[in-house]
Amino acid sequence: MLRLQTILASAAIAFVPLTTALADDGLPSFDHFADRCLDRGPQYDRAAALAHRNKWPSLASDMVLSILPLSEPVAFDGWITGAGSTAPLEALVVGRAMVGEKAVESCTMAFAGTDAAGFERSLVSTTAARPSGEQNGEGRIRKFFTIERDGLKEAVTLDLPIYPNGSDEVVASVVAEQQTEH
Repeated sequence: MLRLQTILASAAIAFVPLTTALADDGLPSFDHFADRCLDRGPQYDRAAALAHRNKWPSLASDMVLSILPLSEPVAFDGWITGAGSTAPLEALVVGRAMVGEKAVESCTMAFAGTDAAGFERSLVSTTAARPSGEQNGEGRIRKFFTIERDGLKEAVTLDLPIYPNGSDEVVASVVAEQQTEH
C-alpha cells in the first residue's frame, strides 16, 4: 500500500497545474464512484466514452496497473478525473479480464483527500452491499462486499486507511461479469 500512496502523491504533484475545470460539479467522492462504477456496474466502454467526452488526461500504464484489481487484464485504461490546486486527486481505472471461462469488467476509483469512514458509510447505507470479508495490511485495510442485482453478483472492494483522519486516500473497486447489451 506504500506504493499506492506514492503513486497517488506523485500523480497529485504531476497534475497540480491542471485547472479545476477537470473536476466535475463538486459531488462527493462516493457519488462519483456510484455514478461512474457502481450504479450500473462496471462498464469499460461507457467509462472510456466518458473520459473521451470530458477530455480527461490518461494515467500512465504502471499507475493504472497498480490500482487495477484484475491480475491479468486483457484490456485496461485509466484517467485523472480531478486534480488541481483546489480539487483533490481523483482517478478512474477500468479493465477487462477472463476469470476462468467468464469475461469480467472492473471499475475502480482512487481518491485523495476523502473521508474514508464517510465513504464506507455511504456504500453500506445507499446500496445493498453485504460485507464478505476483510484483509489487514500495513496501515491499510481492504473491506470486501457483495452486491446482488438482477440475479447478478458484483464484488466491491474498499481499500481504506486503518486509522482514517477525514482526509484519506481511498480506492474503491467493483468487479462483475461482463454484460453485453442485445
